[in-house]
Amino acid sequence: MLRAGSSKTAKVLLTAAAGGAATLLTSWAVGKLLQHESVVRPSRRLYDYCRDHRSAALARRLDPVTTIGGYSVIGSFSVLTGAIVGYDRRSWRPVPLLLAGAVSEVYLQKALKRLVKGTKPAQETSLGPPGDFPSGGAARTVITFGLLAHLLTQRWGSPPERLVIWSAVAGLVLAQGGSRLYLGRHWPEDVVGGWLFGWLILQTLIRVDDVLAIEAGTCR
Repeated sequence: MLRAGSSKTAKVLLTAAAGGAATLLTSWAVGKLLQHESVVRPSRRLYDYCRDHRSAALARRLDPVTTIGGYSVIGSFSVLTGAIVGYDRRSWRPVPLLLAGAVSEVYLQKALKRLVKGTKPAQETSLGPPGDFPSGGAARTVITFGLLAHLLTQRWGSPPERLVIWSAVAGLVLAQGGSRLYLGRHWPEDVVGGWLFGWLILQTLIRVDDVLAIEAGTCR
């Protein structure tokens, strides 16, 4: 019993460590590439276009959308949704998975920012505090709602159901990330980098969930 538990813990830690390392290295390499002048020039043109054609009415409507990726919203949503899904599945595994996604994003993002050293838009062009590479809000939206979709499709797994669930998540991710650009809080490459960063963390969490399911004898 003890040996089996130790083996499961080792597999989970190994999967998480390998995924974390791959996430950091891949995001760092992509981040450096996105700082190249050939990417920066069209990126700034797109940013300037959004700024010059910004509508005050639309900006007000998008302000709540951009907060979806905030720590307070994501943290509360993770605990509440994880508890609901866990109760429904009679397993509390979703709660630590969702919380692990939030925690890993915080620490890996800090390391990534130091490695890439991206720039921020000017405060006067941003409606709200600007950020640098990668967009943490974009990453957290991908991680949290992507993991929720993964958990929901374990119960509602037919092709039409999966399409509806993942389409809803994709729409939410695009809306939140697009709002960061429209409000001038991030360069376009920051948002794209945030999506990639979040997707890599999400894939790691899904692999961890698969390991736990296999060890528990409930592999899908």
